[in-house]
Amino acid sequence: MSPVVLVLLAILLFFLARGVWNIYVKDRASISELNSSKERLAKLQSRQETLVVSTEKLSTESGVEYEIRDRLQMARAGERQIVIVDSPGTANPTISPPKNFLQKIWDFFTIR
Repeated sequence: MSPVVLVLLAILLFFLARGVWNIYVKDRASISELNSSKERLAKLQSRQETLVVSTEKLSTESGVEYEIRDRLQMARAGERQIVIVDSPGTANPTISPPKNFLQKIWDFFTIR
């Protein structure tokens, strides 16, 4: 074979290899994008299921009432609130004064 033909074949081989490499890189990128899209689709489907369940709850009167009571802290007319308080004989827990930095370090190494 003549040197001219060998040079032309080498140039042709170079361009073919470069084309194959570009296709390989694009294939890797598309596979990565496909996996990312599948993850986003799964998250969106999960979110859709959650929204459908919430919508179904709100389509009933008891569901609407629950949301009003839960979010707005409202009660029906005639309902009363019960407040439970401790008896006067119950002792208050002792509150220790705040410790300074050195006391905290000492407690860290001694209390274990």
